[in-house]
Amino acid sequence: MFALFTSEENFVDEIDLIEKISDAGLDFLYVQKPRMHDLELERFLLALPERIRQKTFLCGSPNAAQEFGLLGFHQTFDWMKQNEAAVLRTNLQVSVFLEKASDLQKLSIPLRKKISQILLPGNENAENLNGAFFCCDATEKPAGIENAAFISGIWEFADSVAAWKRFSTK
Repeated sequence: MFALFTSEENFVDEIDLIEKISDAGLDFLYVQKPRMHDLELERFLLALPERIRQKTFLCGSPNAAQEFGLLGFHQTFDWMKQNEAAVLRTNLQVSVFLEKASDLQKLSIPLRKKISQILLPGNENAENLNGAFFCCDATEKPAGIENAAFISGIWEFADSVAAWKRFSTK
């Protein structure tokens, strides 16, 4: 399975490229737009076709993810610990970034059950974790990784769709 993080910056034809990459086998999209104002983020999310929004995690607010009909939201380990009650109340899927797989044991059992996807550094060994994706740069995808989350690299290619196809089929 393959996940892709958007660029933090907006660029021309981004939505079009996301659609083409989705058609080429994207399983999950992670939208990370930390400097985008609420109205800009709303326009961006509404510009995504519904079929893509249904497999999209928003890096940030669970409220915004729910408002725009996204699959779920993504946050850091520390945020999850501090906002456990809010996470448990949401009906969205939850994704968390962990520095190491053993951090998962530091979360409460109800919170662990709520998490559907875990993102780990590409060098972490966590073969037995369900829903684990390994973060990597599209130009340096480690061999043998089945569930990869491309956090950067793909948008720097002149033809990011062709690059996606090449790296996601390795």
